Amino acid sequence: MTAEITIIIVNWNTKELLRNCLRSIICKDSGIHAKIIVVDNDSKDGSGEMVSSEYPEVTLINSGGNLGFGKANNLGKGHVVGDYVLFLNPDTILMDGAIEKMTNFMESHPAIGALSCKMIYPSGDVQPLGLQWFPSPMTELIKMLFVTKGTSKYLNGFIPYHDPNQSGYVNKLYGGCLLVRSAVLDEVGWFDERFFMYGEDVDLSRRIAEAGWKLYYMSDVAIIHLCGGASKKSESDFSTLMMCDSVSKLMKKYHGNWGEITYKAVIFTGSCARMLILFLMNFITNLLGRDRTQNDDRLIKKYGTMIRWSLNRKKPFIPS
Repeated sequence: MTAEITIIIVNWNTKELLRNCLRSIICKDSGIHAKIIVVDNDSKDGSGEMVSSEYPEVTLINSGGNLGFGKANNLGKGHVVGDYVLFLNPDTILMDGAIEKMTNFMESHPAIGALSCKMIYPSGDVQPLGLQWFPSPMTELIKMLFVTKGTSKYLNGFIPYHDPNQSGYVNKLYGGCLLVRSAVLDEVGWFDERFFMYGEDVDLSRRIAEAGWKLYYMSDVAIIHLCGGASKKSESDFSTLMMCDSVSKLMKKYHGNWGEITYKAVIFTGSCARMLILFLMNFITNLLGRDRTQNDDRLIKKYGTMIRWSLNRKKPFIPS
């Protein structure tokens, strides 16, 4: 069976990535009944002109400015046809039959409200699913104090975790490739527009789950995710600052002003602790006559940025 689906892609100055994404949809899933919508956040790199000239069958919406992810996706609401909406990043390339496999699975599992699939980096590594809990001040404190790339493999039995190479029900999904029933979006609403970028997919997952729908992850369907195509064009610390801002808004939405204040304290405390550990490790490294790694420098800069954010000394700059 083949369902009718609307695909919404939000683009900002990623013309070549968008071209490749559209080519992969049209060439590799030509058998699906899909309406493709590109919401362009007023790109200056010719993205809109490229879509109009090379893909006239695609519905192009110019948002008039850089609205971010959630608000721009919501502009596609009035153009939706069919039973499913696929929110797709422009920095993705579909593998053969990916959309058809996902929609067919949804058709045969009516309790599932939203679904995502495996994302593979160009290096071949599989993108992790992240911790399978909804953020709270306590979970963020645990994350800041104990969870790193090095420790996570030892903590998987103690913290909510889902192996990205295994299909199954999950607690939250992410917006790089997110298939949702149109009826579910009508029921719970679309993206919360207070989130410019990051956090809106976690918020939508929570609302879908609270409405009684299941969330599912398919590991046997894969897409290539180049990751960060638009955010890489912003200031170097944009992603770090925007992530802090977005999680802070999640805290305020679900835990009130106390949650927001506590989260800032958690970020300050956790970032200070991590910087102290890095400085101690670098001190020992210097004593042993070894050079500090570039990754250490990157982490020190990241945690310094987070400290400044927690003290209201730095905010993400939204580029136009």
